[in-house]
Amino acid sequence: MPPSPLGNAAPFGMHDKRLSILLIDDDADQVDLSATFLEQELPDAETTTVVEPTAGLTEAIEGTYDCVVCDYDMPSRDGLAVLAELRDAGITVPFILFTGKGSEEIASRAISEGVDEYLQKGGTEKYTILANKIENLVEKHRAEQQVQRGFRAIESAQEGIGIIDENGVYQYLNDAYAAIYDRGRSEIIGEHWEMLYPTKEVDRFTDEVLPELYERGSWSGVATGLTKAGDPVHERLVLTPTSDGGHVCLVQRVAEDTGPSSEEALETRALNATSVGVTITDPHRDDNPLIYVNDGFEDLTGYDRDAILGRNCRFLQGEGTDPETVASIRDAIAEGETTSTTVLNYTADGDPFWNFLEISPIEDDSGTVTHFVGFQRDVTELIAHRNEMEDQIEWLNEFAEVVSHDLKNPLSVIRGNIELALQTGEMDRLSEAKQSAARLDELIDDLSNVMRQQELVTNPESVDFAAVFRSLDQFDTVSRSVDIVDSRKIVADEQALARLAENLVRNTLEHGGPDAGIRIGTLSDGFYYEDTGEGVPDGTTDEVFKPGFSTKEDGTGFGMVSIRQIVRAHGWTVSLGESDAGGARFEFTGVETVT
Repeated sequence: MPPSPLGNAAPFGMHDKRLSILLIDDDADQVDLSATFLEQELPDAETTTVVEPTAGLTEAIEGTYDCVVCDYDMPSRDGLAVLAELRDAGITVPFILFTGKGSEEIASRAISEGVDEYLQKGGTEKYTILANKIENLVEKHRAEQQVQRGFRAIESAQEGIGIIDENGVYQYLNDAYAAIYDRGRSEIIGEHWEMLYPTKEVDRFTDEVLPELYERGSWSGVATGLTKAGDPVHERLVLTPTSDGGHVCLVQRVAEDTGPSSEEALETRALNATSVGVTITDPHRDDNPLIYVNDGFEDLTGYDRDAILGRNCRFLQGEGTDPETVASIRDAIAEGETTSTTVLNYTADGDPFWNFLEISPIEDDSGTVTHFVGFQRDVTELIAHRNEMEDQIEWLNEFAEVVSHDLKNPLSVIRGNIELALQTGEMDRLSEAKQSAARLDELIDDLSNVMRQQELVTNPESVDFAAVFRSLDQFDTVSRSVDIVDSRKIVADEQALARLAENLVRNTLEHGGPDAGIRIGTLSDGFYYEDTGEGVPDGTTDEVFKPGFSTKEDGTGFGMVSIRQIVRAHGWTVSLGESDAGGARFEFTGVETVT
C-alpha cells in the first residue's frame, strides 16, 4: 500500500507547545492555588483565572485556550451549564470538571453531557493527576484537529496541498507543494502566499480570484508562480474556502500547453497515491452505485474494483455493523449533506475493521448534487487503543476502592489485639499487633508497587497456597483452624495471593461468624476454598463480584472485587457456589501448578 501523502506533513500549529489553560472557580483562593500548582506541574502552561462563571464563559468564548478547567457548584450557573453554553458557541477544546462536590449522580451527568474528564478535588496530589489529564487531552485534541484538516486537504487531493488562513498565511503544506517552488516547507509555513508570486499575479489574485472564490465557493485555473531562484512556475490551482475564512490550495506544476487529458491523468495518479480509500457514487442511477474507487480502497477492503463498480457500497457491511449508523449515513445522502462517522465494515476475506468514513456531496455550477465522494480510513488500532484506555480507567477506579478495603483488614487485626491487651492485660497481644503492623507495611509496599506498575501480579513464583492460608493474621485473633484437605505448589504472586486469602477469610468471619469452619484443597487445575457459613443468597452469585455488592447492610462489597481483580491478574477463573455444608464454595481454576 503506498504511503499517505500526509504521512510526513508538518503538524498544524503543533510547533507551539505552550498550553493556555482557563480556570473557572468561584473560590478565589482555590482557583489561585490551582493555577500555581498547574504552572509548577506544567512548565509550558499559561493559566488565566476567573472567579465568576458568566465572566468565565465569556472569556472562554472570546479568548483562545487549549483547555477549560471548571468548578461544578457555582452561584449563577454550574459547571455543566458552562459546558453546554461553550459547546453551543462552537468551543470544542477539552473541558475538565474539577469539583469538590463529588457524587455518582454528578459524575454520571458529567459523562453523559460530554465532559472530557471528571476529577474530584482533594490534596495536592490531585494537581499532578489534573496536569496529566490536561496534557493528554490537549495533545489528543490537537492531534484530532490535525487529522481533520488533513482529511479536508485529501478530499480534492492533487500533488501539492496547502492550507492558508484568513490572513493569507500558510499554516500547512506538504513536501510536494514546497518542491514546486524549489523550497523547503519551513521556508513557506508562517509566510504570506504573496511570496510565491510576481506582482502581476498578486494583483490578479487580490482583485479577481479571491473575490470569486468566496462568492462561488471554489476556484480553479492556471497561474504563474516563482521558484526560490525567481524562475517562473506554470501551475494549475484549485482553491476551496474553509469555514474559518481561509482556504485550501491544491497545486500542480504543468507545462504551458498542458490540456485536460494530462490533468485528468495527474488527478488519477494523485488519488491512487494516497492510502486513504476514495470512492465516487452516482445518486442518479439506481441504488447509488460506485462509479470510481482508487487503489487505496482496494488495499483497504481487499475487493477488486472490477468486481464492485456498479454496486452499492453496502457490501462492506456485516453482522456486526450498527443499523443506526447505516441509517444515519443513508439519511445524510438522501438530504444531500456531508456526514462523517465510524462504522464497522468487513474486508473481502470477512475480517472486520473500523472504518472512519466521510461522505460529501459534489455539486455542479447550479448547486445540484451530481455525485458523492467518500473517504475511508482504517482506524481499528485507534479504536482498540481508546477501549484499552477506558478499561484502564475502570481498573484504576475499582483499584482505588479495593486498596481502601484491603488496608482495613490488617488495621482491624491491630485494633482488635490492642483492645484485647487493654481489656485482659495480655501483653502478648501487642506482639500479635506488631506482626499485623508488619503485614500492613508489606501490604502498603505491595500496593504501592502495583500502582507504579499498574499490575496486581508483579512477582509470580512457586508458592504453597495452603501455607499462605496458615500464615494469615486472622488466625492469630480468632480461635479456629483451617482444614487442609491437600495442597500443592502453584505459580502465583505471594503478596497478591495473601490478599486474596485474607479477603476470603474475612468474608467467612463477616457472614459465618467465629465458629464457621474453613476447608481448602486442590482441584485438577486449581484449588478451592469453602466454609460452613450462611452461604450465598439465591440469585446473587452473578452479582457478588461487582463493586458495592454486599449482603450485609454495612458491607462495602470490595473484598469480592479485590478477589476478582487478583484472579484476573493471574489469568485464573473464579466461580462461586454452595459447599456441602451449605456455606460458600469458591473454585479457582486455570491455575498453573509446579511439578
